Amino acid sequence: MKTKLDPATGLLPHQVEPESVGARATSQSMIQRFLVEIDPAFARAQYEIFRDKFVAGFGVREYPKGVGGPGDVDSGPLILGISLSATVVTMGAARVAHDPLADRLAREGDLLGLPISGLKTKRYALGQVPIGDAFLAWSLSARPLVGSDQPELKGNSGWWRAPWLLLIWLPALILWLAAGFRGRPRGRRRAR
Repeated sequence: MKTKLDPATGLLPHQVEPESVGARATSQSMIQRFLVEIDPAFARAQYEIFRDKFVAGFGVREYPKGVGGPGDVDSGPLILGISLSATVVTMGAARVAHDPLADRLAREGDLLGLPISGLKTKRYALGQVPIGDAFLAWSLSARPLVGSDQPELKGNSGWWRAPWLLLIWLPALILWLAAGFRGRPRGRRRAR
């Protein structure tokens, strides 16, 4: 494997035969989930490169930072270059790498994933994408069978929440202020 690394990223490529295709998040998220079971030291180095080159502010890019491309059957539709499937599967990879990114991605999913809850269930995307729920359950239950002695990675600060809170609360604040100004009685004009 180490002789076939993608020269642009230093990661295992998405495809080698019939021609080499550079690293992509849909394959990397799976590779990073299982590589720790094979070679924990190599896995840590590969995971850190993957995290640096693919993890964006609010998800996982399908292509490395600075590279664009289309979505396909593996990645699904890309939203601003973000692959939802790779983001969900990366949660499992982050969990086995002892990376706080796993919890951050889970919280973002709760915020943006359009969850609906029943008495004993929770489904995302309004329950319309059961395969996404299966990937999520698989990622949330990920535990390394070996290599669990890896140290925890340094987490991000809580500032990643600021853009989401601004995005959610700013329109509500604007509407509230606009309604407040419309409902205010205007000054009386003097009668002549």
